[in-house]
Amino acid sequence: MITKRWEVAPPLSPEANQELSGYPAILRQILFNRGYHTHEQARSFLEAQAPPGSQPMNMLGLPESVERIYAAIQHHENIVVYGDYDADGVTATALLVMALRYLGAEVTEYIPNRFDEGYGLNLEAVRSLSETGVNLIITVDCGIRSWEEADFARSAGIDLIITDHHFPLNELPPAFAVINPKQAGDTYPEKDLAGVGLAYKLVQALSTYEQYRHLDPRDYLDLVALGTVADLVPLIGENRALVRSGLEYIRQPLRQGMMALIGVAGLTPSRIDTADIGYALAPRLNASGRLESALASLKLLTSQDPMEASRLAQWLEIQNRERQKITRELQANAETQIIIDDRVPLLLYAADPDYNAGVVGLAASRLTEQYYRPSIIASIGETHTRGSCRSIPEFHITRALDQCADLLEHHGGHAAAA
Repeated sequence: MITKRWEVAPPLSPEANQELSGYPAILRQILFNRGYHTHEQARSFLEAQAPPGSQPMNMLGLPESVERIYAAIQHHENIVVYGDYDADGVTATALLVMALRYLGAEVTEYIPNRFDEGYGLNLEAVRSLSETGVNLIITVDCGIRSWEEADFARSAGIDLIITDHHFPLNELPPAFAVINPKQAGDTYPEKDLAGVGLAYKLVQALSTYEQYRHLDPRDYLDLVALGTVADLVPLIGENRALVRSGLEYIRQPLRQGMMALIGVAGLTPSRIDTADIGYALAPRLNASGRLESALASLKLLTSQDPMEASRLAQWLEIQNRERQKITRELQANAETQIIIDDRVPLLLYAADPDYNAGVVGLAASRLTEQYYRPSIIASIGETHTRGSCRSIPEFHITRALDQCADLLEHHGGHAAAA
C-alpha cells in the first residue's frame, strides 16, 4: 500500500547551525529541513535569487532560435505562436505574441480546441497553417513529442521552433530548434521552468539584440508568475525568483485583462499571493479552455480595452462556476467506480463516455489529493479515449506511461501530471 510518509526532521548539524547562525532558531531549522545548509544557500533562497548560469543564451536551442526570429522579423515573414489551452500555455502564448508584435513581427496565435483537436501540435492544424503561407511556427508549452508534425512542417518548408518544458524522450522531433532544459546535454541550471518561463527566456534573449534594446522582458513578469504558479512547478530556484518579481507586477496591475480578472475574483491587488493565483486567478483563466475554447482567456490577457476585458472576465467567471459544478459531479461518479467496499486501489482509474474531457484532470487532482494515489480519469469517445493523470512524488506518471507507450497513440507530461 502507498502511504504518505511523514518523517521527523533531523536536528541541525553543528556545521549548519554555525553557518545559519545569523537567523532565528526556528528559521534555521526550516532552512535546514528544506536542504539549505549554508549561509549562501539560505540567502539565495530567502532573497529569491536565480541560480548562477541563468542567462538565456546558456540554454540549448536558444541562440539559433533568436537568430531565426530576428531574420523572420526583418524579412516580414509570417510567424505563428502555437500554444496550449491551459493557463501555462495561454500565458506563454500571450507573452510571446505581445512581445513579438512589440518588435514589429507579423505574428498570429493558434491555440487548439481541447475537444476537437486535443493536446499539443496536431497534423491538421499544421497542414492548415502551411496553406496560409506561414514561414515559422513557435510552440509554447507543447511539441516535445510531435515527431509527425515536425516532419510535415519540414517537408512544407516551415521552420519549427519547439519550446516545451515537458519530459522529452531520447529522440527529439526534427525541428529547426528545440528549447527544453530537460533535453540531454543541456546544462542550463533550472530544469523545472514552466512553459511560460521558457517563453520568457526567449524574450529575454531577444532583448539582448542591439536593435531590440527597447524591449523590456520585465513587462511580462505578471504573466510569468500567473502561468508558473498555475502549472504547479516547484517554486524554488529561478521559478521562485520569477514568481516573486512577477507578484509585484500583479499587485500593481497595468494590464486591463489582469485588472478585470482580479476584479471578478474579488481580490485586493496589493495583497495577492501565490495562493490567490492558484485558487482564484488560475482556475478562472483555465475555465474557458476546459469547457469551450481557451481563446477567451487569451483575448482577456492581450486586451487593452477596459470594456472588452470586463466582459471577458465576467464570461470566465460564469464558466468557472459551471466548471466547478461539473467537476464535483464527475468526481462523485468516478469514486463510485473506483472505491468499492472501502478498498482503495494502488492506482485510481475511472472512464466514462459522459465525462467532460475538459475537467477530467481536475477530478484526477482531487482524487489524488484525497486518497494519495496516482489517478487517471478518462473520457471515452467514439474512436479515442482521452485521459488526464495526476500523481504523487513516489510515482513518476509520465515515465510509467512511457513503459506502455505501445498501447497509446499519444501521451506526454511531467512527473506529477500527464
